[in-house]
Amino acid sequence: MIKKVIFSLICLQVFAAPDFENLAEFKKFVKDFDRKYQNEAEFQKRFEIFSANLNLIRRYNQEDFEKGISYSINDFADLTEEEYQQNYLMNPTKKENSKKNIVDSFGGVIPNSIDWRNVNNQNHVSSVKYQGKCGSCWAFAVAQSIESAVSIASGTTNPESLSSQQILDCTPNSGKCQGGEPLDAIEYVIEHGGLTTAKSYPYLFFSTKCREDNKQIVANISTYLLGSTEDHIAQLVGSKGPVVVCANFATNKNRFYHGGIAEDPECGTEPTHALIVVGYTPDYWILKNTYSTIWGEKGYMRVKRGVNWCGLTTENSILPIV
Repeated sequence: MIKKVIFSLICLQVFAAPDFENLAEFKKFVKDFDRKYQNEAEFQKRFEIFSANLNLIRRYNQEDFEKGISYSINDFADLTEEEYQQNYLMNPTKKENSKKNIVDSFGGVIPNSIDWRNVNNQNHVSSVKYQGKCGSCWAFAVAQSIESAVSIASGTTNPESLSSQQILDCTPNSGKCQGGEPLDAIEYVIEHGGLTTAKSYPYLFFSTKCREDNKQIVANISTYLLGSTEDHIAQLVGSKGPVVVCANFATNKNRFYHGGIAEDPECGTEPTHALIVVGYTPDYWILKNTYSTIWGEKGYMRVKRGVNWCGLTTENSILPIV
């Protein structure tokens, strides 16, 4: 009888230990991310979701340890996969790529590596942003690519943030927080005559009525170039500046990415998220995301080059031209 009790206690410890460990991690998460749940039932529900995600993160870290890729708890850790996709990604669209403005050859030799955060000790990339529960990545990506284009063309550094909210509110025929086409946003900026600053037209985490009247325009572009291949992306980024790209981010490995050169071979190719490419090496692209500096490598992500990672070329890349 005593042996049975001891055996039962050992089994209880074996099976309960992960829950206690996960609960401690969850309480830390709640504090770090200032979570406030409505009641005990909601707390329990979110804990169960968090535990499943935490176990997934542990498994991924084991699987990709030798590749040098890591995953971590972040703002999405208490969300189901469906909640993450619904609130933080764009609805997939099937829009035919434009055949106009496709880049040809500039005739020059592009650098082997480049990072527009530090070109000749000059930074041409603005600070990392947080889009929140709104699929506004397309608006942020366009605003940030224009910030860099203006900074590079004018020879200024540390570019001021432009209004992604203006793009979100005012781009015709967009899905607002359900997603939009970066090319439509680029064309809106050209036709409207430019963008105001983020300070003048701040981000709200949701769409509102377009308020572009009486806002001072501080940045404009005249046209754009498109790329349809990874070679085009390198040509545009290497010779001109950061470009807008779209990729499939509807995977847990992308959701919980923390560091390393991502290469998820099971990732789909249907675009659900917009980012900008700020640089590259022979081995990887450097992507700037809008999930805050807590996510990834302080808001950035390195992804394997030459494999059409997560459908990086499914939609044309876009380079704004001042």
